[in-house]
Amino acid sequence: MRDPLPSAYYYFFWLVEPILTLAGAAYAIFLPTTYAAALLPSGVERSTAGLGSTVRGQMVVCCLGSCFLLLALISFSLFPTVRALPAAHQEPVVRALLVPLAVADLVHIALTLLPLPLSLVLRPGQWTGPIYGNVAITACLFLARAAYLAGLGRGPSQARALTPSTRTASTASASASAGATPRRSVRGRKSAAQAEVERAVYG
Repeated sequence: MRDPLPSAYYYFFWLVEPILTLAGAAYAIFLPTTYAAALLPSGVERSTAGLGSTVRGQMVVCCLGSCFLLLALISFSLFPTVRALPAAHQEPVVRALLVPLAVADLVHIALTLLPLPLSLVLRPGQWTGPIYGNVAITACLFLARAAYLAGLGRGPSQARALTPSTRTASTASASASAGATPRRSVRGRKSAAQAEVERAVYG
């Protein structure tokens, strides 16, 4: 049985990922004007550079930040709870969370790159901080989820469940041990009886 939640994955999903997500949330919520302006290089689509200073823009950017905040809080609260569950129940819960998040990672990357001009997509050196965050960091998170789901770095669990063969062997061993004592007792009684007979015959 593979380890359902090794320490490396536990601390990554419980601390590293939500801290990165919280940083993005704080940037979008507290600096919506700067965040919106930094989404694209200064020479691309200049007409929307001030989007973050408008009411509509602030609503859009701040709501994005609140989504980041929600994801971070889910990880902060869920993984310690999962770690407290019995080992047999941990992996189904973790998989149920990581599979949709992995799909969302790919969708997030695609929706970040698709609207960009192809010339900008092909020149990562011109990307802004938010573009790198939305693409590179999200890709790293996806790779971590994929590695967990593929079983990489998840050795055998220390608390192994008994397999049918080990259960059978254990049962047979217990039966043999239980049966050995009466047989030894019978042999012991026979030896004592023989000794008494010999004393009676030979004096």
